[in-house]
Amino acid sequence: MKKTVFSIILLITALICHAQKVVSVSGEYRYLVPENVSITDAKNIAIEKARNEAMAAEFGTLVSQTSTNMMKTVDGKLETEFVSIGGAESKGIWLGDTKEPEVKVLFENDVMVVEAKVWGKAREIKNSETDLEIKILCNGIESERFKDKDTFSIDFKSASKGYVAIFLRDDILDDPVFCLMPYNNENGEPREVKGNTVYTFLSKKDPHYPLSMEKNGKTYYMPPTTLTTEKDVEYNTIIIVFSKNQFGMPLSEKGEFVDEIDVDKFQKWLRKNRLNDETMQVIEKTVEIRKK
Repeated sequence: MKKTVFSIILLITALICHAQKVVSVSGEYRYLVPENVSITDAKNIAIEKARNEAMAAEFGTLVSQTSTNMMKTVDGKLETEFVSIGGAESKGIWLGDTKEPEVKVLFENDVMVVEAKVWGKAREIKNSETDLEIKILCNGIESERFKDKDTFSIDFKSASKGYVAIFLRDDILDDPVFCLMPYNNENGEPREVKGNTVYTFLSKKDPHYPLSMEKNGKTYYMPPTTLTTEKDVEYNTIIIVFSKNQFGMPLSEKGEFVDEIDVDKFQKWLRKNRLNDETMQVIEKTVEIRKK
């Protein structure tokens, strides 16, 4: 009996050590800088991508990078705009640098290039995935291509019960991440869902969707959720967070629920949750919105 108990203790200890294993990683990345990105932002992006490359090489990736070359006509001339959305999300948590990142700024054929090298400590994210079915709906029909002011909703189905939150990130680097769900009437808690049940979120088909709101003593009726743009075309990233376990939402400095959050704070919140919850999954969908 004592031998059996001792063996179990050894096995548990080994599993804990394996799950919490911290490794040294290093990586590098060459970032071709679009004209609308500042040098400071370009350096930060290159460093972050180098860290993701380092962890991806060690642990693999969770989601992929979406990059698009957009052709448009300006003053009768054809121009190409490089749009990069999302980023390669590795199966790792960056715990800290062991050496100051090295960054070089170069120009190749009049194009700015930022090269970054990083060294640090990282830990693997262990995921226990649940089968999810997610459909982006444009005017009620499955599509990831929208025109300005088209209605937007999501069909969601999970193989098991759990909790869901939905966010949106547009293609402006300094813009915050917007929380689409939970709605403001849901007490700042992620939506609880049943297994093998189809839900339509961000739609009046959703019984929790706020049909009206009170402001300054007046009642305002809420229109359907739409996607809009002031550009010829833009790309937004829809971020669906699911876990079998209930999780806390991003909060303000005062500890209150907020419907928008700084990108860096959002990423830190996401990484912290994924580190502590092996059932958490993050699915990113890129939608195109055209003015016409």
